[in-house]
Amino acid sequence: MLWLARPPYLRWFAAGAIVVAALGWDLSGRRTEPYPFAAQSIARGAPMSEAAIEWRDVPLGIFAVPELSGTSASVDITRGDPITESVVSEGAPLPEGWWSVPIDLPVGTPPGTPVRVVLPDGTGVGGIVTQAAVSDAFGSVESGVVGFPETVAGIVAQLAAIGDLVVLVEP
Repeated sequence: MLWLARPPYLRWFAAGAIVVAALGWDLSGRRTEPYPFAAQSIARGAPMSEAAIEWRDVPLGIFAVPELSGTSASVDITRGDPITESVVSEGAPLPEGWWSVPIDLPVGTPPGTPVRVVLPDGTGVGGIVTQAAVSDAFGSVESGVVGFPETVAGIVAQLAAIGDLVVLVEP
């Protein structure tokens, strides 16, 4: 009696419909665009270089493509992470022979702002903000980064470590 049973037409139709839908989806030609991802781990403050960026195709419009020329990482970026506008910042380029020193700055001081640091003996040293200080949702403030000439960068770093600096920001 098994050979007299009706064939499973409904199952055949469902399987055929799934195959046709999958073929249509595959041939639909979804539009993509290249988007930057980290090809290696990028440390906070490191400049965005072509060697550190890997371009992958993503669906069109999923992310806004950030401008990467002349920028640096504002946070540590892990290998394989997408590079969005929120993880890059326009850093001020430092003159040759200058060093970056993390010091406490007023929150929101933009990169490129000239600052003057007053040392304990009263002398002032000029610097350039390369990365702004940021605060998180809990109110904790992350230090900013300021570039100084090589002759005074060591002294400023030592004084910043013990908290003995006065920072003047040019308005």
